[in-house]
Amino acid sequence: MTDQELLKLLRHEPNKGIHIMLEKYGGAVSTICGNFLCDCGKEDVEEAIADTFTNFWKKSKDFVLNDKFTIKSYIYAIARNVSRDKRRKLKKADIYSMEELELDLPGEFSTERKVEQKEMEAILHTCLENMKEPDKRVFLYRYFYGFKIADIANILNLSVKKVENILYHGKLRLRKDLQERGIYHA
Repeated sequence: MTDQELLKLLRHEPNKGIHIMLEKYGGAVSTICGNFLCDCGKEDVEEAIADTFTNFWKKSKDFVLNDKFTIKSYIYAIARNVSRDKRRKLKKADIYSMEELELDLPGEFSTERKVEQKEMEAILHTCLENMKEPDKRVFLYRYFYGFKIADIANILNLSVKKVENILYHGKLRLRKDLQERGIYHA
């Protein structure tokens, strides 16, 4: 079924259209939401998945297909945004309980650990930003969204071998960049 046919079905027979979308994109949306909400409850992940498809259905009336925007890319973007928002809300609600936990930890341990984590995040972000395309996308799809190598190859129209090579050489460059910045990890 083409994107155009699916949009038409969503507009005229929403239940049938949503069912087909769930079959076609449910697995990937589940992976995206699960990766963003990996330390949250199963119910939160399921809610994010449901919200993703509901939001797409609500916006499908205004959605216009073109070379840059496919249903696939649009639904994945919605899944990321819904999951990020849900994570922010959940973490904001947990802020007081986290502060209470930190009171029980030795001050040096929690502060040092936070600083190290922030430094590591900044360095990794910089290293990823310096990557060229499609290397950056391959890394994000593989290690941030948890996509399988074959799926990445399909999404980016690359061979599986090319994706594997990008990951291998990218890890070497990333390791070198991290070591140059004073981070040594096995």
